[in-house]
Amino acid sequence: MFMFVIFVVTFLKGSLSFGIKKPISPNLPIPPNPLPRPGNISEIIYPNRPHIIILMADDLGLNDVSYRGSNQILTPNIDALAYQGVVLNRHYTPEMCTPSRAALLTGKNPVNIGMQHFVIEPCEPRGLPLHLKLLPQYLKQAGYSTHLVGKWHLGYARKAFIPTQRGFDTFFGCYNGHLDYYDHMMYGTNFSGYDFRRNENITYEGLGEYATNLFTEESTKIIQNHNVNVPLFLVTSYTAPHSSRIIDVTKGLQAPQEEIDSLSYIRDSEIRTHAAMVTLLDKGIGQIIKELSIKKMLSNCVILFFSDNGAPIRGIFESRGSNFPLRGQKISTWEGAVRVPAAFWSPLMEIRHGVSNRLIHNTDWLPTFVAMSGLRPIGKFDGYDMWPTLAKNLPSPRKEIIHNINPVIGYSSIYYKGWKYINGSTDEGLYDSWLSSKPQYHNPNATRYTEIVRSSDAWQALAPFALRTLGDKSIQKIRKNTKVYCQPKIPYAMGCNPLKGPCLFRIKEDPCELNNLAGVDPFRTYLMQVLLEKFRTTMVYPQNLPLDYETCDPRKFNGTFTWWLELEPENPDPINNTTPETTTEGIVTVTPPIIFQYYPHPPPHSHCYYQPANFKEFPAIGNTTGGIGSIFPTTLEQHRRVPLLNESISENYSDSDEVDTSEEVSEEVTLESTGTTQDPDYLTIN
Repeated sequence: MFMFVIFVVTFLKGSLSFGIKKPISPNLPIPPNPLPRPGNISEIIYPNRPHIIILMADDLGLNDVSYRGSNQILTPNIDALAYQGVVLNRHYTPEMCTPSRAALLTGKNPVNIGMQHFVIEPCEPRGLPLHLKLLPQYLKQAGYSTHLVGKWHLGYARKAFIPTQRGFDTFFGCYNGHLDYYDHMMYGTNFSGYDFRRNENITYEGLGEYATNLFTEESTKIIQNHNVNVPLFLVTSYTAPHSSRIIDVTKGLQAPQEEIDSLSYIRDSEIRTHAAMVTLLDKGIGQIIKELSIKKMLSNCVILFFSDNGAPIRGIFESRGSNFPLRGQKISTWEGAVRVPAAFWSPLMEIRHGVSNRLIHNTDWLPTFVAMSGLRPIGKFDGYDMWPTLAKNLPSPRKEIIHNINPVIGYSSIYYKGWKYINGSTDEGLYDSWLSSKPQYHNPNATRYTEIVRSSDAWQALAPFALRTLGDKSIQKIRKNTKVYCQPKIPYAMGCNPLKGPCLFRIKEDPCELNNLAGVDPFRTYLMQVLLEKFRTTMVYPQNLPLDYETCDPRKFNGTFTWWLELEPENPDPINNTTPETTTEGIVTVTPPIIFQYYPHPPPHSHCYYQPANFKEFPAIGNTTGGIGSIFPTTLEQHRRVPLLNESISENYSDSDEVDTSEEVSEEVTLESTGTTQDPDYLTIN
C-alpha cells in the first residue's frame, strides 16, 4: 500500500511539471538564447494619430500565402508587407466571419457579447449589440475619417445596425456574409436578393464587374481623395476568397477567366479558380499600399493584414484553400480555424524584418489602435494594447484566449499559457481531422520568387522605410522561419476525440494537435476545466434569433436586402404579384418563405446546430469509477462545488507563454547558431 501511494504521488508530481521546465520532444530544434530585453513600457513612444489601414481577407487559409513557403499561389504583395514589417506567426481569431469581425470592432471576445454561435444569417433579426462602442466610433472621436469597403456581416435588420450608423463615414459593399462576385446577388438556400450599397443606398455601379477589383478601386479612390492632414481609418474587408455559394463549390469559386488561364500549371480547375481569387486579392493589396505611397501617407501609417478565420475545406461554403499542416478548418476551434495568416507594418516600429511568435488575438487591435489615437477610453476590453510588443518586441501581455464557449452546440476551447483545451465538437466531428493536404502544384515562376516579391507594388512602396536592405538570403531566411513543424507522435500521448472526452495540447510544441496529453496530465486538464468554468460564469448566452424569412423576403423590397424591420414592404405579396427577376445567372427561383415563431432568449436548441446526445460538460478521463478518471467532476453541479482558480494558483500550475530560457522549445523555428543571442519569439535575420 505504501509503495502504491509513493507511485501515485510520483505520477501526479510528474504530471504537474510536465512540459514546464524541459522540452516535450527532444527532436524539435532548440532556439538560441533570448535577445536582450528593451527598456520598460514607460519608454514606449506611441505614434501620433497615424493613418490606420486594415486589409482583411475572407476564409484565407494559413498556407494560402506564399511567405509561409507554399509555391502553389504566389502572393508577392502580402509577402512584401510581411518581410518589410513583421510576420505575426501566432495571430488568432474566432472561428467564423461574424464573431471574428465583432471581436475586431469591439475589442471584446464574442462569448462576452453573445456573438459566439455561428454567424448572423440573412434575414436573422439581430446585429452587433447597439450598446457597444465600436473602433470607428472611438477613432471618429479622435478626429479620424472612417471608411469601410467590402463585407460588413454584423447585421442590418434595423438601420441602427448598419456600418454608417456604427461609426463609419462611408460604406461601399455588402451587408451579408457572401455575394456573387459579378451580379452582386446573395444566393441563399431559401431566397436570393441583391446586396450592394454605397453608404445607405442600393447601388448598381459596377454591376457585372468583379467584386474584388471594385473593392480595390474604391479603396484607392478613398486614399486619392483624402486630406492627408486628417488621420485616415480605412478597413478594406475583401470577400475573397470566400465562396459565393453555400454548397456549390464549382459555382461558388469565381474569378476573371484571364486570371484563371494565367495559372494553367494548376490542373485542378477548382484549385486554379481559388488561386486566381487569391492572386487578385494580393494584387489589390499591392495597389492600395502603392496609393498610400503616392499620397505620401506611409511615413505616419500602420498597416495590418489578416484573414478573418481559416479556410473551409469541406461543408458549407467550402473552398479550395489550405490550412496545411494544421488540424481542422473554419467552424471549429482547431488551429486550422483560429490561427490565421497575418502581418503588420509601420515605419514607427523599432524592430522589423522578422517573424514574431508573440501571442496576438484580433480583440487586441481595438485597444492598440485606440491607444495610438491618443484616447484613453473608459471601459473594459478583452483585448490588450499590443503596441509595445509590436514596436519593441516586448513580451505579449496576453496569456489566454477563449476560442469559444458554445452552450448551444455543446463545445468549448481555451488557451492558457502554452496549453490548449478542447471539449466537444461541431457538426458531429466533421472538421476534427487534418483536412488540408500539402499543396501539389508548383508555380514555375517560383524560381524567381525573391525577384517577384521585390518588384511588387507593396515592396516598392515600403522598401524606402526599411531599417536595412533585405537581400535574397534574408528574404528566404524569413520565409523559412515561418514554417510550422508538426511535433512527432509521442508514444504515451492519447488520440483525441473531443466528442468522447476533453483533449489537452502543449500547443507551442504541438501546433498540429497530434498529441493529446489529457490522460498524461489529468490534474492540468482539470485546472483548465476550472479555468473554463471561470470564463463561463461571465459569458453572455448566444443571442441568435430564428430567421425571419416572411418579413425579410427581398422580393418585398424590390429584390434587395434592407433593414426590413423598419420599412413597409413595397410588395406585400411577392409570391402572387411578381415575376422572377432575371440576373446574369438566369431565373432566380425562390422557395416559399418559412415562417418561424419568435422565442425568448435563450433560444431553444431545436432550431440550432447539432448537440451531441452524450455530451457532458466535463467528461471524465479513464476509469470513472476510480483511479485517474475519478478526480474529475462529471457534472456541472459537481464542478461548481470546486473553488475557482485564483491568480496565484493558476500561476503555480501554468508556465509562461513567453520564452525566457534556452530550454524552452520554440514552436516553429530552426536557426543556425551565429554566435549572437536571439529571442526565439522574435527572429531578426542578419
